Amino acid sequence: MTVQNRDQLKTNSGDYFDKRHDNSDKETDIRDLFSFQLQRLAGLSTRIAALSIRPQYGVTPREWRVLAVLNYLGEVPLQELAKHSGLIKSQMSRTVSAMIDRGYIAKTANPEDGRSILLRLSPEGLALSRAILDASFERNQQMLATLSNAEQQILIELLRRVTRTSSRYYHELRNSASQSDLKSIDEECGHETFNDKNS
Repeated sequence: MTVQNRDQLKTNSGDYFDKRHDNSDKETDIRDLFSFQLQRLAGLSTRIAALSIRPQYGVTPREWRVLAVLNYLGEVPLQELAKHSGLIKSQMSRTVSAMIDRGYIAKTANPEDGRSILLRLSPEGLALSRAILDASFERNQQMLATLSNAEQQILIELLRRVTRTSSRYYHELRNSASQSDLKSIDEECGHETFNDKNS
């Protein structure tokens, strides 16, 4: 994409949430919050993924995320997969059961804990995960089309830095929260294991 095309997209990319009316630009509002813009982008990304993945591959974004996470984890118990995927155990259990029935995930007995099982990708699941990952990189390029390659790398690095800072802040808040609040938040949002080294 040429610089001219990128500039044109930048000019035409404004919408209701980005435009300022009257003298509102002199005051701050929710649109000036990084977290608000990030949630907007996350919502768009989820819907783009759903429209891109489900019709072509027959899986939901949640199912794809489980496959992708299991791909880099290898063979793990359900609870560990749930933590890294940001899902509560009951949500993960339903998703995994469906993927086992479809032949994308295989299970074996856990030699260290007879009460649990170990999960891993089947050959079919691995092939599907890699195919969607390749398509996801292409989809990301569409989302980043108004940025040059250098700008994309800067953006990714900045997001990694913000993620590391946010992870530390999250753990500080979590350590001071009550058990009842933690339970409610985990049920609503899921509980993901955030590791600064993985950012």
